[in-house]
Amino acid sequence: MRRKREESVRRDCLLTVALLVLATLIAYVFFVMSQLTTNIAIVYVMFIVLIARYTSGYFWGSLASVVAVIAINYFFSEPIMELNFVKDGYPITFLGIFGISLITGTTTANLKEHQQMLLESEKEKMRANLLRSISHDLRTPLTGIIGASQACLDNPDMDRAELRQMLKSISEESNWLLNMVENLLSITRIGSGETLVKTSLEPIEEILYESIQRVKKRYPMADIHLELPDAILMVAVDSILLIQVVINLLENAIKYSGTTKPILVTVSKKEKWVLVRVRDYGRGIPIEQMKHLFDGTYICTDNRSDSKRGTGIGLSLCKTIIEAHGGEIGGKNHTRGAEIYFLLPMEDEEDGSKNTDMDY
Repeated sequence: MRRKREESVRRDCLLTVALLVLATLIAYVFFVMSQLTTNIAIVYVMFIVLIARYTSGYFWGSLASVVAVIAINYFFSEPIMELNFVKDGYPITFLGIFGISLITGTTTANLKEHQQMLLESEKEKMRANLLRSISHDLRTPLTGIIGASQACLDNPDMDRAELRQMLKSISEESNWLLNMVENLLSITRIGSGETLVKTSLEPIEEILYESIQRVKKRYPMADIHLELPDAILMVAVDSILLIQVVINLLENAIKYSGTTKPILVTVSKKEKWVLVRVRDYGRGIPIEQMKHLFDGTYICTDNRSDSKRGTGIGLSLCKTIIEAHGGEIGGKNHTRGAEIYFLLPMEDEEDGSKNTDMDY
């Protein structure tokens, strides 16, 4: 924490010095051209606003105001290269400039602080919504587990088929809980830097094959089609984390699309990026929920069972992992369902930039 504070102070100091030097150079050009100190004062005020905007607290903006007054007096007022605050009119002029600069800098700092408070308030609101959603979705499977286990205990003579069904229900709900807890832990670890993304070059098709095989073990009736390009596309990724992304996307399509129609996974090359799309042919994503798709507060439901109600934690994890790899993730509806896509840099990506306006 101390080191971070020292780095922040050093950055603010260098920024303040650089902007004041630049202001002085520009003011000198104006002075040579017009010989008017009015334009010079305006230049310094503008740079004081920038200093207050891009530094922390009030100190640097206030310090810049003092330095600006001294600089105007020393460099641009008669006698040049001398400080003289007692000449007729100087005290009022420089007090006015100092007051304007100080008020402007302080106001800018206040606006920045207010903006930060609004941002923190929005984050707290998101955390509260996320906590509410998680609480509901934890309670639903836990209630099922408790009810099924209690039924087994209360009915020792339960026939074998019914007992097996109860145990199957307990197993399914327990796996769902475990999956959600693992997703939450992964988000926390990656976000805090505890989990390092160790990348190695992998063919994207192998990652997708492995992901589909794992999903089919859990959902043997799932119909998943994979379309690959002719060329082998290599990506530098942590394969374990990327497999988790694809599994989450496929499971969401299976559980929440509201259909048993095939799920289509396609891979293509977009400039220096690999584009992977997971498309279902179900009910689609409600328009009002689209903006919350990856923030952990998206609520997706399967009308067949309340236990299939999801919080979108998996999608939030997907975003965290993809962005940790320098990629991008998004979602949209198509004419017959929903599609989640993500971009990953290819092997030779060094100086490319994502084109977020591409028609996916």
